[in-house]
Amino acid sequence: MVAVHATVHLQEAIERKREEMIRLSSSNHLQSKEVIDVSTSLDSLINQYLYLQIKRKPATT
Repeated sequence: MVAVHATVHLQEAIERKREEMIRLSSSNHLQSKEVIDVSTSLDSLINQYLYLQIKRKPATT
């Protein structure tokens, strides 16, 4: 149950970070430090989410 809550929390955080990146990229160059920092943070959130998804799936042999 904790993993489900963490997954939902991460989905919400990913959406907020994605919206932040879109806002920043509309007023800054895509290669600006601000956009890159938010993009890196978004990547980290997505990696955490994917890790939880893989961890939840039962192993198939």
